[in-house]
Amino acid sequence: MGIALALVLATIGVIAFGMLHGGGDGDGTAATTSTTGTTSEGSTVTTDTTLPGETTSTTEGDGTATSVTIPGASTVPEEIAPIGTPIPMSELKMSSDDIGPLDFGADGEEVVGRLVATFGQPTADTGYIVGAGTFGECPGWSIRVVRWGPLNIVLHGEAGDAAFVSYRLDLRYGGVTSPTTDIATLSGLRVGNTVAELEAIYESFYIEYVVEEDVGLTFQLKLTQPQEVLLWGPVDSQAADALVTGIYSPDPCDTIATG
Repeated sequence: MGIALALVLATIGVIAFGMLHGGGDGDGTAATTSTTGTTSEGSTVTTDTTLPGETTSTTEGDGTATSVTIPGASTVPEEIAPIGTPIPMSELKMSSDDIGPLDFGADGEEVVGRLVATFGQPTADTGYIVGAGTFGECPGWSIRVVRWGPLNIVLHGEAGDAAFVSYRLDLRYGGVTSPTTDIATLSGLRVGNTVAELEAIYESFYIEYVVEEDVGLTFQLKLTQPQEVLLWGPVDSQAADALVTGIYSPDPCDTIATG
């Protein structure tokens, strides 16, 4: 895991600060910054940050250029009261409908409180906003996205009446030293694993590689080809030594009837 994260840090370290801190001038205009770094493979990564919303442009060694828009960071929230005792890391396993004891459909604010008890205060919190589909929600939904390092959880509803509906664990969100980076799937996949490890862990499943708008190249895990996606997330490429940089649950707009 340490070697894999070292490679990831070489690629994304230049964007971590901007991803965790909102910013703007006194007149309310969002600040814009640009940072550039070079990966160990000779690619360059440039991040143009206008919060909320960041675009990462990558130029490969062969001159091929790609860009990925990453959901924007939000302001650091007011302190949230913890609920219960810390959840052991061994129990926090990602699946298509939960993170360990934190089930989709559970009271969203209780889930947030339990994660505060486990990981401390979040690094960012949108509060309740009208979603645009950025995190897989249906456009127009009332959502709240709460972040701990690379882990984002999505609530759907209103304050006092919201449900936990999805998560996205993505190293490009920053905070790669956060303990949330080590959360694994039920079968043992972690961000920072290679594509070869992904395919070995899920050798009895069907894995498809698809380019998704605002995410880039992704793996999509299914039981069989015609069935629904169980887990998905961004990968650097389809090469055996390329890294899995994110693990996402299914988009809630695809799994929840719009109410």
